[in-house]
Amino acid sequence: MTPMEPRARRDVNQSTRAPGVCADGPFQGYARLHWILAAAQSQPTEPMRNLVHHLNRHNLRRAFLSLDGTKASGIDHVTKDDYRQNLDQNLQALEQRLRGGGWRPQPAKEVLIPKPQGGMRPLAIGCLEDKIVQTLVARILEAIYEPSFHRHSYGFRRGKSAHQALGRAYETICRRKNRCVVVEMDIEKFFDSVDHDWLLRTLGQRIGDPHFLRLIARMLRCSTLHADGTMADKLAGTPQGSPASPILANLCLHVLLDQWFQQNWSHQGEFVRYADDAVFVFSDEEVARSFQLALIERMAEAGLRLNLDKTRIVPFSAKAPKGTITLLGFELYWGTKPGLGKLLKIKTIPKRLARAVQSFTEWIKGVRHRKTTFAIWSEAAAKLTGHFRYYGVVYNEAKLSHFRWSCVGALYRWLNRRSQKRSYTWEQFQQRLRFHPLPHPPWGPELIDVSSEHGATRNHKPKSRMPKLGTYGSVRSASLKLAFT
Repeated sequence: MTPMEPRARRDVNQSTRAPGVCADGPFQGYARLHWILAAAQSQPTEPMRNLVHHLNRHNLRRAFLSLDGTKASGIDHVTKDDYRQNLDQNLQALEQRLRGGGWRPQPAKEVLIPKPQGGMRPLAIGCLEDKIVQTLVARILEAIYEPSFHRHSYGFRRGKSAHQALGRAYETICRRKNRCVVVEMDIEKFFDSVDHDWLLRTLGQRIGDPHFLRLIARMLRCSTLHADGTMADKLAGTPQGSPASPILANLCLHVLLDQWFQQNWSHQGEFVRYADDAVFVFSDEEVARSFQLALIERMAEAGLRLNLDKTRIVPFSAKAPKGTITLLGFELYWGTKPGLGKLLKIKTIPKRLARAVQSFTEWIKGVRHRKTTFAIWSEAAAKLTGHFRYYGVVYNEAKLSHFRWSCVGALYRWLNRRSQKRSYTWEQFQQRLRFHPLPHPPWGPELIDVSSEHGATRNHKPKSRMPKLGTYGSVRSASLKLAFT
């Protein structure tokens, strides 16, 4: 038997191999990020190493395509269309800087926007190339930490929503309705106060790649060009407006709050958190007071402080509630329903509703001279639809109707003030509403059922009552005819 010839050795250049692109799922289009997710799920305590090689040209291109080209540009005034003209060369140069450790973010431009409750909120608008890197870093962090996040954390996570958080709070309070004490938490300037050293030490417990940690440190300490023209280094906090800020904030509160509560307080109470907005439900007021004191000390470990004016303890049993609970723009209160007695109900916070009506009024005052009636009508319909989609929950019909008719009244009033001559009488305006109707509030089965966390995710059409008759076709029609004669 003749011996087989030895096969020739074939050296493969790993950099030229086609990346393993994820075809579906949360990381669709990215190369090998689903591998990180699988490793994080199978090895929840092992540090993740060799992460910098995921900052390759393919993933940078995918991050670039995911950016919104209509957003404001940074201090270099480079738009998405400008960067696209030499995309391959730009991404190749960016990859080389990232691999060589020479990448540093350019200063972010600070823009002040008004808060709904008063004051100004600073937003950091980075340059386009920095947004590409921040987006990809955020996706890598999501793949690492998403499997370990608490199931009752709902903010900035795929497949979770504010309505699910509201449904979870509703379900938890109803379960403890006879003995219920709620602690509302409000962190003072959370996104501007997180200690960088604490955050980087927390990241180091799960990430074993020092080059990747150094990249995150540079993102956190990026300089900011203030509105008055001065430049300042960022010494604390995560920059609002950065694509990586939500996942870093979620990570901070997961370690600081979720895990701590699960280890020390879960046998006495429950919690629901959406980003930095959280409520904690207990059955004993003394336990709630002890928890509040411990919470103040726990927040101080990361350089955070509670806003004591908004952090409060509310005895909230169904028999003797001493206030209402506010969460994500909604107010939970105990009402009554014939035949059911005490019932937990939900409505839009009155101040939030007043601000929404005021915002709509200011908008129509500003555009009534600059746009056609058709364009104004279309934008008004979009604003009403957006409000109804968020606030269209069960028991909130009255506030939804109030918002619609307040907006219709503002339209009628300010469209008639475009000149000294009136554009519409009330009868003419009603006729226009009949031929060009504005959206009506959802009603009945169209409302989002937030009586439980799972009910808030239902989006199918409600079942018809017709199958209950047990008859079909002409037989069913005949039975209905007899029923209504």
